[in-house]
Amino acid sequence: MLHFFWTPYIFRRDSYDKYEANNAEICKHARRVLGRFTDVHLDSFNASRVTRNPADILLGHTSFDSVGGLADDWVRDNALEPGQPAHPNTYLMLPLLPEPVEEHRNWSPFMDSQLQGARLIFGICGDHWYERIQALPADDMLGRVKDRIVRIDMGCEGHRFAPPRGYSQASMRGLLHMSDLAPHKGFDLLLNSVAGTGAVLHAGSSALRAHPYQRVRLNGHEFVSLGWVDNTSAQQDRFIKDNCAFYIHASSRDAQATAILENCARGLVPMVTPESGFRSPYAIELTQDAEANRAIIARALAMPQEEYERRSAGVVRQVLDQHSWDRIFTGIWERIQQDIAGRAAWAGRAGQAG
Repeated sequence: MLHFFWTPYIFRRDSYDKYEANNAEICKHARRVLGRFTDVHLDSFNASRVTRNPADILLGHTSFDSVGGLADDWVRDNALEPGQPAHPNTYLMLPLLPEPVEEHRNWSPFMDSQLQGARLIFGICGDHWYERIQALPADDMLGRVKDRIVRIDMGCEGHRFAPPRGYSQASMRGLLHMSDLAPHKGFDLLLNSVAGTGAVLHAGSSALRAHPYQRVRLNGHEFVSLGWVDNTSAQQDRFIKDNCAFYIHASSRDAQATAILENCARGLVPMVTPESGFRSPYAIELTQDAEANRAIIARALAMPQEEYERRSAGVVRQVLDQHSWDRIFTGIWERIQQDIAGRAAWAGRAGQAG
């Protein structure tokens, strides 16, 4: 049996018929894909002991809690013998940055010991961040375990956003951004980057829930608020595809922003900083400098139809091909099996030598 530790998810009869928030997507597709290979038990990343079976597999996120005082540690608590750091088949899967967002680090009280106890760490991040993690010194928290990190992509069931948008000249000034507007999302940089370009910015966020489809002003800049974007809403999906040609993300530290993948699946061409975690030959790369970004955005708005359609079709293919949960979880299963088989072979050789 495989035990998967993530945020709780309740299955409904229509769970696989709709696209939901990223944590829900991860849970339900973990059970669907990994369930082809073994029985799967979903649990919280704040669980304690779930097994004493040495053949079981444990996979999940580090314990994560914003309240504080967390007592249970699923990695430590499932060790088979006193003094062991973890069950022998313990594997982590989580977004990784060379230096975590501060509040996320504070909400992960057992991160150091859980990283040390894991056989492999499936790190959700783009190439930009993986390359920087691999360059960390050996005395860094992640530097100590970087040889056990396997880079994986964030998943996105892109076919749930079909059909992708078609080209329309009327929407070529329309930009979309979706996030919680936390400081590391770079929304201030984004507003300054868009100013004076002639673009019409649309922002979707739970922080803007009270202002759906209204023009609002923030720090002297005007944009259209979409409130919280519900990915199950056909009306919101249609509005985005009709009014926005580009998705824009100016983050300074996103491991691999899910919203980029979701809107690439819609056919929007991404304008993103490398620190947003998405790398693509079809994307338009932004910088951490607003003045440089304004020139980049202005050129993008004047893009010929042929180039726009090439980029749009390219990012749709990229999400469908590289970011499906079938591909990601199957790859995770195969690496876990290689690790287990490798240990068994080593133990067999050691036994023969003895």
